[in-house]
Amino acid sequence: MITMTNTKQLFSDTLNRLPVSIEVDHLKKQFRNCVVLDDINLRVEPGEIFVLMGPSGSGKSVFLDLLAGLSKPSSGRLSINQEDLQYVKKTKKYVMGLVFQSGALFNSMTIFDNLALYLREHRLFDEREIQSRVTQMLDMLTLKGIAQIMPSELSGGMRKRVALARGLLMEPDVLLFDEPTSELDPITAASIIELIGYVNKQLHITTLIVSHDVLLAQTIGHHIALLKNGFIREIYTPQALQQSSEPFVCNFLNPTINLNHPRFLPPTS
Repeated sequence: MITMTNTKQLFSDTLNRLPVSIEVDHLKKQFRNCVVLDDINLRVEPGEIFVLMGPSGSGKSVFLDLLAGLSKPSSGRLSINQEDLQYVKKTKKYVMGLVFQSGALFNSMTIFDNLALYLREHRLFDEREIQSRVTQMLDMLTLKGIAQIMPSELSGGMRKRVALARGLLMEPDVLLFDEPTSELDPITAASIIELIGYVNKQLHITTLIVSHDVLLAQTIGHHIALLKNGFIREIYTPQALQQSSEPFVCNFLNPTINLNHPRFLPPTS
């Protein structure tokens, strides 16, 4: 279980750093003639959880790829602490941890080796310290005893927690999540939501989550944005989102089911 004692031991560097902000100014992403994101503007405050929601195909994953530096914008600017993202990545001034939707664990490696990979590749610690850190992390996330098994032997919820553990071992300045509760049953999804919220509360790591999960957004999100056709019209607090009377927001949060005239049918005249 995560406690303040072992959190301070394992994340001493993180706790000694000030949280960073994320700035997005007039961001546009276009693939040939298709504009996926158009004039996106937002700011993620230091240490907060920002949730980006929207229908499938609205550009959420494209936005996450841009912020992670896996793709470049067609125009506009992405910044960490007001420093251009490309400069940040080139100088390695800030560390960004990306937790993939599928977990993206290496199936040919044990859980221990998956978690140790970043620390080994970047030669951050000797093997004894790596052993200690990985073991502590597994204990903290109630994953004790799985170090030597393979990812295929884990449940979906456990793979999500291992993916989070790998991201945290990087001691990131920014944590990015791609659909962290997808493909999980409601109870397991709730446990992942609690874990992300608790980690943020303890470590104050600036966090951006791409998700369809309304419960996640409203329980741990500090600010929430909805993407529609490549645009963000407004950024909400959880309370303001719940109270919104905008038809798109209401329909997204509480879609109606009409068996007599499903959505895929053309409108009636």
